Amino acid sequence: MNTDFVVLAAGEGKRMLGTAPKVLLPVAGKPMAQHALDTISEIEKSRTILVLGNQAKEVKRVLNTSRSTKFVTQRKQLGTAHAVKMALPKLRPGSIMVVLCGDVPLVESKSLKKLIKSAERGSLAILTFIKERPQGYGRIVRGSRNQVQAIIEEKDATKQQKEIQEVNSGILAIKSSLAKKLIQEIKNKNASREYYLTDIVELAKNSGVKVQPLLLDDSDEALGANSPLELQELERACQRLSAKRLVNSGVNIADVNRLDIRGPFSASKGSFIDVNNVFEGKVEIGKNTKIGPNCYIKNSIIGDRVIIEANTVIEDSIVGDLCKLGPFARIRGGTEIEGRAELGNFVEANRSKIGKSSKAKHLTYLGDSNLGTKVNVGAGTITCNYDGKNKHKTKLEEGAFIGSNSSLVAPVKVGKEAYTGAGSVITKNVPPGNLAIGRSKQSNIKRKK
Repeated sequence: MNTDFVVLAAGEGKRMLGTAPKVLLPVAGKPMAQHALDTISEIEKSRTILVLGNQAKEVKRVLNTSRSTKFVTQRKQLGTAHAVKMALPKLRPGSIMVVLCGDVPLVESKSLKKLIKSAERGSLAILTFIKERPQGYGRIVRGSRNQVQAIIEEKDATKQQKEIQEVNSGILAIKSSLAKKLIQEIKNKNASREYYLTDIVELAKNSGVKVQPLLLDDSDEALGANSPLELQELERACQRLSAKRLVNSGVNIADVNRLDIRGPFSASKGSFIDVNNVFEGKVEIGKNTKIGPNCYIKNSIIGDRVIIEANTVIEDSIVGDLCKLGPFARIRGGTEIEGRAELGNFVEANRSKIGKSSKAKHLTYLGDSNLGTKVNVGAGTITCNYDGKNKHKTKLEEGAFIGSNSSLVAPVKVGKEAYTGAGSVITKNVPPGNLAIGRSKQSNIKRKK
């Protein structure tokens, strides 16, 4: 059976204290509504109908939608039932209609599939969840046999009803044919003079349609945001859900509350992620890799059994198996580090290739460099790659040994198993096997008394 998702994205979000449409505010690095669209894409035979408001052009421009997505405009904000009514003509005959809120981005596909199955059996299926402080949410009022009797908005709730902690997520599913019939009957006789979609519950009961509540196991899936503070809470909930999924897949997380993932992320079994790490863009982590605290990794691939020490930054780079990086290392600019290489304390590599088993363990800058295998770079070494106009290459061939505090003035090549003396300024190529010393002769001058 086809499923038509009606995504409500017309709200202005005035309480968010900004000018951008609320559904475009970022959660985990992408717009709120994009989370919902990405989840819909996981469900077979699905199609999206986006209900937009007065910033429709901006929402269309920012969101990544499929070719099958349909758009409708709610020109006047007359309530959620009115918004859904705008989408009714776009529903496919015989489909299931699922209503999602663009500002409730965390619901998972497995929960939606359960909801759809319930609706296929002829029920009005609604997702509910438990919230300890339910202010602002519609309360689930249950009657005899624990069935849903009504959903009461807070503005219309009695004092006793406001104590109810089971609340409405705003997400429901129903056969399209039933939706078209029931939504037309919704009136605006309430404190806000709006057409509430929640009134469909009472109408369904009166029409003999069973109302089937599905209580979420994890209430984080149903969180939304109506204020800047709630947006912060939504961000943390999103990160918790991501961390929990990683734990359930075999990844060890030090604290699911102290992890930020802001893009497509994968990690393999046996890996360990310590606290306060940020992953941005597309990041892949291999097996049995250990990432220390306070690291930032962006658009990079990390291999198997890698050790990344605390406070290391990796951007747009590839790290091979069994490498060791940090603490306080910075890898960027498309750098590629081959297996078993080590870049240690306060080492920066930019637009470079680090060969297998090569090492630069202390206080080093490697810019536009190509290191062969088993190169050893001493502490305090820098590649002087910029002449004020252009960047130049430094090449260190297999087995080269660079003495501490060397300056390698590019373009320059140090040959296979060649050496540089500590404190040297190397301005010419060093032939294989040679020792290069480029420093001024020491003079001892007696101090006058």
